[in-house]
Amino acid sequence: MRINDLLLGVVMALLGAITIWASRDFPSLPRQPYGAGTFPTLIGALLVVFGGIMALRGWRRRGALFAWQGEVGPKRVLFCIAMVIAAVVAYIELTPILGFPVVSLVLLTLMIDWLTSHRWVLATSVAVIATALVWLAFAKLLHVPLALGVLEKVVY
Repeated sequence: MRINDLLLGVVMALLGAITIWASRDFPSLPRQPYGAGTFPTLIGALLVVFGGIMALRGWRRRGALFAWQGEVGPKRVLFCIAMVIAAVVAYIELTPILGFPVVSLVLLTLMIDWLTSHRWVLATSVAVIATALVWLAFAKLLHVPLALGVLEKVVY
């Protein structure tokens, strides 16, 4: 089933607004310009902006709100669920040993490759960019250390 971008954009913008509203009372950190609500507020603002852009695009196209694309078999649904669970378990178990950059890069590449019907170049490119952005956001911007694992001796 394909959902029109108008409907999906409105839902995303609404979720972003709810996130901003829910994080308004989070405590701030002592002697810091940001607090616990900074990250959720940023994510909520991005959801509102990009949800609005998506809704505007869907409104311009004026298509049906729902379009049936074809049937998805129960085996595929169960396989997708199992794949997500396996990825989470692998991330939890392997990150302390191999480190965030290695595990994230491999898992994202494998999952994106599978979802894009074996387009390795696209999968690897997106995985490298996503891993780098998450690393920069957490390790450098938010000062949340991510496990380096085998790369610790290389980096330090």
